[in-house]
Amino acid sequence: MKEKRMKNWKKLLMIVLAMVMLPAGMPTYRIEVQAGISEASGDYDYEIKEDGVEITKYNGNGGDVVIPSKIDGKKVIGIGYRAFLDCSSLTSVMIPDSVSSIGISAFYGCSSLTSVSIPDSVTSIGDHAFQSCSSLTSVSIPDSVSSIGDHAFFECTSLTSVSIPDSVTSIKDSAFENCSSLTSVSIPDSVTSIGHYAFENCNSLTSVSIPDSVTSIEYYAFENCSSLTSITIPDSVTSIEHSAFQNCSSLTSVSIPDSVTSIKDSA
Repeated sequence: MKEKRMKNWKKLLMIVLAMVMLPAGMPTYRIEVQAGISEASGDYDYEIKEDGVEITKYNGNGGDVVIPSKIDGKKVIGIGYRAFLDCSSLTSVMIPDSVSSIGISAFYGCSSLTSVSIPDSVTSIGDHAFQSCSSLTSVSIPDSVSSIGDHAFFECTSLTSVSIPDSVTSIKDSAFENCSSLTSVSIPDSVTSIGHYAFENCNSLTSVSIPDSVTSIEYYAFENCSSLTSITIPDSVTSIEHSAFQNCSSLTSVSIPDSVTSIKDSA
């Protein structure tokens, strides 16, 4: 028995020594534990954060929803990942001014959502935040927002107008792709980059104003904008990437400045 215990101790010692003597380049792994604590109250599941709570799931019946500024006495600071995912009965939503972020896919697939009120406390609209909200007709983005995420309004097929404030510095990839009812958009001069596929297949878009803060028009940015008749490219632009205006079949005039040094294939 004593001999068996000695063998076990030797095995344990060998394991410890082996771990200590791992080569310097060997990768190490860390298991991270989520700090948030999940709770439920009324129509909402939420997670407790340092400075308030983030809504993680909506369990209500939809219709016209006014999100509370507090839940269980705690300030609502965010609409989390997939919080209202595929809530097809949701028709309108009012977000309180305690909220600073709208998370990834927060309202993805809310196909009956016609209007949304975004307060000027919101600083970021996450990737896919309003993707496939096919009944959303207009949206006003407050001037507190600095970035519109990838696919943020992708396939909002009823969206006819959008107001982008001059606080926004980048329009990410596919942000308004497949918004087939969008007729016009004014891009403020704070924007320095228009992402890949940003307005692809916006086939009702007739005009677009590109500010002189933009340095490059990324690939497929305006592809298949078949109603676009004219466009003026400012002299801040140095490159037009491939297929940027491909299949813009109604485009009759385009002004390209001397600053452009590179025009890629099928631009």
